Amino acid sequence: MNHSYNRKGHRKYLPTAFGVLIASGFLPSFTASSQTVNNDDTGQNDSTTPVHSNLQTLFTRTSALWSNPQWQTFKMLWRKLDSFSPGTRDYSDSNYAERVNKLRNQLNIAFQELRMVSEETGIDSVELSLLEMLAYNRLDYLSYGSQLLLTRMMPPPVSEQTDSLLPQIEARIDTVTKLRECGLISREEMTTAFDNMISCIDTYCVLRMISRGMLYSSPAWYSLWPEEVSEIQTAFDSIRTASLAEIEKNGETYEGQYRDTYDAFIRIENDLQNTIAGLPALNDLLLDLELF
Repeated sequence: MNHSYNRKGHRKYLPTAFGVLIASGFLPSFTASSQTVNNDDTGQNDSTTPVHSNLQTLFTRTSALWSNPQWQTFKMLWRKLDSFSPGTRDYSDSNYAERVNKLRNQLNIAFQELRMVSEETGIDSVELSLLEMLAYNRLDYLSYGSQLLLTRMMPPPVSEQTDSLLPQIEARIDTVTKLRECGLISREEMTTAFDNMISCIDTYCVLRMISRGMLYSSPAWYSLWPEEVSEIQTAFDSIRTASLAEIEKNGETYEGQYRDTYDAFIRIENDLQNTIAGLPALNDLLLDLELF
């Protein structure tokens, strides 16, 4: 990859790499995420329409990351996560715990610094919070395994469903890493691997948000969710309707429960919409983290 250095000696990646992606046909593929967008002419969902219709926005955002030392520091830590493997855990080794804690502290500092340069990098609070959640959850899983095994209360099915995606995410990141290191960035297998990784991460982020806001009653507690982000909003609407209808059947006695449940669903829906809206920008960040 072509690169130069700025006055402070930090490597500054040049956007000429996009030429490789465009020529290979890779760029149009990764600009479409697992979400669907509306077709203005038909009113139907078209999963083949790219989320990023304006590639200049993508160029601007990614170029800002390439020239930012705080982002490059975080990128180094993100790659460092790959050195942890579920098969190499040794809890009896004090050096292992020290290594995990050191990386966690480095991530703490990195995210603090990224917040300070959010305007410079163009990373807003929603996508930064998604990236932060993903980084810490990767570290927890890679270093200590499933966190659900440590909880005392029975988790809702959506929590178990979300937790089960972490091994898939790691496997897909490993695949992308191997292909990148073999210089296959312009090959069809890299396109497929990256799209699969993005799809899994998008689903994880949305279900993780739902899991954190899940209600401890009604059909919402027992429901399983679709694995396609484009189908989750419809499922949410259906589950909300069923939950409120069940409470409403019991009459005025449960008026307070109805109001509390309704308010809780409003909060979850707001978080759901914000998360889904932030996924394309998160995908941009992952593009740089995983391919360059």
